[in-house]
Amino acid sequence: MPDTADRFYAPAEEAIHSRTWMCWPSTASFYKATPGYFADVQATIGRLAAAIAQNEPVTMLAAARWHPLARQLCGPRVDLADVPTNDMWARDSGPVFVRNSKGQKAAVKFNFNGWGKKMPHKLDNRVADAVASLSACQTIVANVVGEGGGVEYDGEGTLLLTDSCWVNDNRNPGRTQAQIEAELARVLGIDKVIWLPGVRGQEETDGHIDGVIRFVRPGLVLMSGVSGDTSEWGQAYDRSKAILARQTDAKGRRFAIVELPFAQKWRSVHDQFFSGYANYYVGNGAVYSPQFGDKAGDALAEETLARLYPDRRIVMLNMDRIYENGGGIHCVTQQEPA
Repeated sequence: MPDTADRFYAPAEEAIHSRTWMCWPSTASFYKATPGYFADVQATIGRLAAAIAQNEPVTMLAAARWHPLARQLCGPRVDLADVPTNDMWARDSGPVFVRNSKGQKAAVKFNFNGWGKKMPHKLDNRVADAVASLSACQTIVANVVGEGGGVEYDGEGTLLLTDSCWVNDNRNPGRTQAQIEAELARVLGIDKVIWLPGVRGQEETDGHIDGVIRFVRPGLVLMSGVSGDTSEWGQAYDRSKAILARQTDAKGRRFAIVELPFAQKWRSVHDQFFSGYANYYVGNGAVYSPQFGDKAGDALAEETLARLYPDRRIVMLNMDRIYENGGGIHCVTQQEPA
């Protein structure tokens, strides 16, 4: 792909943001029927939005009927936009922003279909268009179906992703890996794609990359897994680590890999609790990380992230209600680059 001033590319997450976009959880039936649980989910999202808004603008998409509650829970710094939503997963329903050297921005729409039609998504399917409109960006409609949590990019032309998520008939029936790779390279400005194994069918996303592997900066990745895990998840982790160990990025650099184990203890009693620390969010001046109540694990996560992001404050938050539902802090945020 030619390197021209007109070429759009996806900047790294750690690049300065003009805004963070979030979505309001609006469908109680998606959550446990335990009294008060849905309200706790909403309070958790509000707490995260308020924390991020201390360092950069935040816009919460929510139908107007939710605005009084959202204002109460998010605080005065968070902007509210009258955009109805099904759920809170802004990383997946929202667009991925790209820009070029002329300062122009665009929003890439990945045609969200509820992670392969697993969940109702009529409203969330419209989120990418709404965000593009609110940010006054042109929309680039990708000729593939997928989610923002399914792509991890370094801002310098390298893309990591899992085949279990993208080369999947529930999203891209009949499409080959080469066809999907070419389209993602086109819309995200990618020079090199590295395919990693994921896990199909065991959770909604079919193995999103952002739950396990993250770029810290070009040439440096963080991997988070369970020590000694021999399950399908553990095998995929080991294979991914081996692939990255022998690969180079788009600029020819070998990858340095930092490993951060999952929490081994947690407060939650949820039977599908996601205790991975890799699903953090890099904001302006701060990194937002889960705090699970594992004294040793939380301390190691905070220490590791502080070492990897020395120019940012590490904000550890109790986000249990998000992690109980298959995602994390990264999954409910989407950055717009400055």
